[in-house]
Amino acid sequence: MANTTFRTFYDVIRELEGVYGHQELWLYSGITDVTPDEVIIARHNWKSPKILKRNGSIVAERIGGSESWQLVGDYKKPQSHPGATPWQSCQIDHTFKGLYILSV
Repeated sequence: MANTTFRTFYDVIRELEGVYGHQELWLYSGITDVTPDEVIIARHNWKSPKILKRNGSIVAERIGGSESWQLVGDYKKPQSHPGATPWQSCQIDHTFKGLYILSV
């Protein structure tokens, strides 16, 4: 089965929320101890970024050094067990998405 690839971060988020029903996604950017605003501004310095569910399961990751993303893992299952938020990750909420769109 081939991996589904998307050209941008925003495209993969829209797919995960719109098609697969994810309601709580998190971004692990590899950048520590910064605010969501700083994470967005430093997006060109992200180190192996991944989109996670609340339980830490990876549902998408950036492909190499490009801006393209691919769905991975259990992305078809939006349910996530309650628990602690993913370590060193920012929640991809409406504010985060809005700031991201404005920064592009």
